[in-house]
Amino acid sequence: MLMLSQVLAAVLLSALVVSASPLEARQSCSSTYTVVSGDTCAAIESKKGISDAQLHALNPSINSACTNLQIGEVLCLSSGGTSSGCSKSYTVVSGDTCAAIESKTGVSDATLHSLNPSINSSCTNLQIGQVLCVASGGGSSPPGGGQTFNGLATYYDPNGGRGACGNILQNSDFIVALGSGHWDSGAHCGATVNVQYQGKTIQVVAQDLCPGCQGANGLDLSEGAMQALDANYIADGVISVVWGFA
Repeated sequence: MLMLSQVLAAVLLSALVVSASPLEARQSCSSTYTVVSGDTCAAIESKKGISDAQLHALNPSINSACTNLQIGEVLCLSSGGTSSGCSKSYTVVSGDTCAAIESKTGVSDATLHSLNPSINSSCTNLQIGQVLCVASGGGSSPPGGGQTFNGLATYYDPNGGRGACGNILQNSDFIVALGSGHWDSGAHCGATVNVQYQGKTIQVVAQDLCPGCQGANGLDLSEGAMQALDANYIADGVISVVWGFA
């Protein structure tokens, strides 16, 4: 009987030690999510704006195919005390390639792979619905060190049409149509543009021409980009911005 009680005590102690590890790790987690019925990794990433790489890095118990989620399981979405979270994400759509995503979001190939280590070197393993991180940290940077312009910004919906640079554009893409004063016969197609409004800066990619933009330095942002720059964009309509090529 003594030996049996010793064995049971050892098993209990072992179970306590094993269960303490994830609890201790959870103490450094600043944001959590509880799995509900029907959840997938892609669904959670879409809901919470976290990349697939981050979700797996913060929750190593999730297998690579994400087939072992359990209802009621508490997942970590960001670690406490760091600024290394994802400030901007992108959801992969049909036909996307790394080059296409980089063009839409203005992120470099090196940065895209650095923020999303799950993407292989030849970028052949993208999945529709996959949420990628395209900007880290929560801070905003002012326009780059080059020449800047003061202009009026409006917004438009390309609705899947082809822009003047030749690419199909969606309303959610972070893109900008340059006014005729800066179009330069399309010389800036694909260039990253920093746009600042009331202390907040976003990066967009030049993909279209705006012949009717307001003033010599006017810009026409996609609705998705304008919404990210100005939460009251619908009421404001036209805003005064400072912008420049990155």
